[in-house]
Amino acid sequence: MFKKMGMAIVCLLLTNVVEAKNMSESQPFIGVEVTMAEVQGDAVRRQDADTSEGVGYGVRLGAQNEQWRTMFTFNYFDDEGRNVEKLFLSLDYFFLKSDMTENFAVQPYIGVNVGYMNYEVAGIDESGMLYGGQGGVLLNLLESLDFDIGYRYSLSSANALNHTGDVVFGFNYLY
Repeated sequence: MFKKMGMAIVCLLLTNVVEAKNMSESQPFIGVEVTMAEVQGDAVRRQDADTSEGVGYGVRLGAQNEQWRTMFTFNYFDDEGRNVEKLFLSLDYFFLKSDMTENFAVQPYIGVNVGYMNYEVAGIDESGMLYGGQGGVLLNLLESLDFDIGYRYSLSSANALNHTGDVVFGFNYLY
């Protein structure tokens, strides 16, 4: 599992190095996200996993250009005594950009994420690596405001947390 995570990190770093030449063309942004989250973990050390669903909140910081978006995200989920804190780096590729009007663009994306998480429930407190993928659509509402809707799925290296799945609604302010 650590080899897979290591390869994901290396791929993210190499892609960032390749795209570094375009950094002067990138727009930095700061944003917020609200997620409809599903967390599946083994809270009571049984054979079957326990699942929680609820709302998560997050903040994001990153940069994007016409083809790529790189983003750091901190996300927090708390439901019935089970909480997950996630800090991760995502790399998204925009494809099939379509200009619907002069100031409105729809950009579907697909990407990968890797990071670190902390999982707490019923006397269990574990931390570990997190990795997965995401996809969605970015809507450029105004010149400096984007709306993002997508799905993010992440696996965990911790024994007590199997995976998380999030439907993500985000707003990014480009400056």
